Amino acid sequence: MVTGHQGFAVSLQSFLRPIALVALVVAAAGCDARTTAPPIGSSAPGSAPAVPPSAAPAGARTAAGIHYLERYTGGAMADQTLPMIVAIHGLGDRPEQFATLLSALPVPARLIVPQGIDPYHGGFSWFPIRVRDLDPERLAGGLKRAASRLAALLSELGRRHPTKGRPVVTGFSQGGMLSFVLAVEHPQAIAAAIPLAGWLPPPLWPSAAPRAAPPIMALHGDADRLLEIEPTRAAVGQLRQLGFQVELREYPGVGHTVSPAMRRELYRQLAAHVTDQPPR
Repeated sequence: MVTGHQGFAVSLQSFLRPIALVALVVAAAGCDARTTAPPIGSSAPGSAPAVPPSAAPAGARTAAGIHYLERYTGGAMADQTLPMIVAIHGLGDRPEQFATLLSALPVPARLIVPQGIDPYHGGFSWFPIRVRDLDPERLAGGLKRAASRLAALLSELGRRHPTKGRPVVTGFSQGGMLSFVLAVEHPQAIAAAIPLAGWLPPPLWPSAAPRAAPPIMALHGDADRLLEIEPTRAAVGQLRQLGFQVELREYPGVGHTVSPAMRRELYRQLAAHVTDQPPR
């Protein structure tokens, strides 16, 4: 297991590699993650809506300075006291596109899909990303700032809506990273985190688990070449050593997307958390 300063150095090297790959892909392609339509069950977005890149989606609301979409799953109604699910999109995506990932969730819940802070190639980003900026401290700082804004959003939404329990957060890529960060930096704000194809950079590894740390279930393809799985394995191992209830489920041959099997597991985990029933 990776521990101590030696482990930090090893993990930092593996942490920098996927960032460099992202940079190369962005530099070479000049585009974001929305270049092709995804298969059913994938959260990798398809064609972007023909709207200005900085525009909020139709029907969006605003809280704590963040635009968001509000949807209802499983036949839920707006005036009900409902569990809340927060789904955080990835780099270059839009909330109206990412919301489709959870459109078939069969359990009643209030689905909140926030919009990233900065415009990025027709979609949005949660923190600045530059091809030549591979500084892990800068990336960690961007993640912390975005997570703090999301925590403020969750607090405001809790005051606005009759909510059952604390929110469950999930997200893909950047959103997966932020799901990890919310779990370790704002544990009191959420009930559980389900990161998809994300990881927790070593500068954000905590020194100890909080008393009431939320459970974390990470889902990741082992063929992911944008955010490789090795840094996620290292982060999960470190969190487990500190006492977090954390698990990593790996999907053979799956790249940087949400496969049908991952989507089924995501639904299973979400249903378990919002109904207070253990996953079956």
